[in-house]
Amino acid sequence: MNANSSRWLHFVAAIAAMIPRSATGAELLVNGDFEAGLAGWTVTDLLGGSGSWFSSAAAPTPLSGFATVGPSAGLLYAVTDQTGPGTHSLTQSFLVPAGSTAVVLSFDMFVNDQSGEGPIIDPAGLDHAAGFPNQHARVDLLTGVAGAFDTGGGVVANFYLGVDAGANPHLYTAYVFDISALVVPGGTYQIRFAEVDTQFFFHQGVDNVSVVASGIPEPSTGVLFLSGLAGAVAVARLRSRGLSRARNCDSFPPWHFSLGVNS
Repeated sequence: MNANSSRWLHFVAAIAAMIPRSATGAELLVNGDFEAGLAGWTVTDLLGGSGSWFSSAAAPTPLSGFATVGPSAGLLYAVTDQTGPGTHSLTQSFLVPAGSTAVVLSFDMFVNDQSGEGPIIDPAGLDHAAGFPNQHARVDLLTGVAGAFDTGGGVVANFYLGVDAGANPHLYTAYVFDISALVVPGGTYQIRFAEVDTQFFFHQGVDNVSVVASGIPEPSTGVLFLSGLAGAVAVARLRSRGLSRARNCDSFPPWHFSLGVNS
């Protein structure tokens, strides 16, 4: 490799190092706004209990008819309702893409405890049949293999545990959590909304759930830039060679171009 070629390669490498890494923000959940009902979500109700999670467009709850604020946005939201004690879980699994550098969880939620006695958090966790008062809601990041009612080793992080204070019905609270340090790119996790109620009617409402991963490289930008740069370098080198040859030709005596006729 000659000196000129070496200089060009160093130049290209330096430019490539300065190219900013483009990134995309990828939504990792489906139907986080519940506009498709509960599609994409898994509803699990503990055996022997009453009620469940519902997708609703109405402000009154679907079974007991208590007032809520309705959807946070759009036409539908998810809410729990019952006619007796129960335990209810709403989960969705997601895969963190390889190369992700930032992952953010956000959701809108209200928790209406009609008993006025919560939060009551029994050590049994999400279990209305443990024989003790238990009245609270929770939001968790779970491992990919954790059970719907796991409150032990399957919980990666807890984001809410209790009830909303004050008079019902509550407005939505917007929650945002940076979970980048809690997840590993390439790993599978679950987001869970759950509640247990043994005292009286209990309504956990959720809308606009999102998990967004960013920092995922877009190779096309750099590849196109370097392709164009390589083309420009090639043209510049050809021009440089052409000028060099022209200069060499100008330095030859006129007889070099004769057709073999001796003067």
